Amino acid sequence: MASGKRKERREARLRDIMQDAEGNVVYTGDLWKIDGSEEAGSGSRQRAILIAVLAALALVVIGSGCIDAKNAMGSFSVVLPYIGEVSALFGLAWNGVKVLAPSGGVRTYTLEHARPRIPGACRILTVFALAGLLFSAIYMVRHGAGGKTPDGIAYLMLKFAAAALAEWYGRRFRATEWTRI
Repeated sequence: MASGKRKERREARLRDIMQDAEGNVVYTGDLWKIDGSEEAGSGSRQRAILIAVLAALALVVIGSGCIDAKNAMGSFSVVLPYIGEVSALFGLAWNGVKVLAPSGGVRTYTLEHARPRIPGACRILTVFALAGLLFSAIYMVRHGAGGKTPDGIAYLMLKFAAAALAEWYGRRFRATEWTRI
């Protein structure tokens, strides 16, 4: 079944790509851009905000993995949620860059493919960040911080920031309006 959907997407994409008289390949389908609304600001401003928050989210997630907190070292209950968090971040960044990077507009098939995946990746990242926060806090309560209390608190704060940023990003992206160019 998955191969059938993949085949349909490929055929739809190829219908929008033609060859001109000189032999060059030209995209003839629709292009989309973020629509600017009064409360959210212009489309380019919304796009810049989404890109900046995506970059901040990546820094927070990667930064939380670089902290030398006792509660974050070697415990599967903390390491496994971090692996899930990084995996969700990769999917989010991959689809986010595909949709937000083109300044001339996003092709229809790219938008249709990536748009539903971004809020889901945000939700998965939120769940894994909160799981890491919960398990790390439980570990700190049960076993102590081992003399690294500031590092442990910084780790917990970064996990909370990752969850909050991912949830905000998913809601903001879901509310983003797209218009045909």
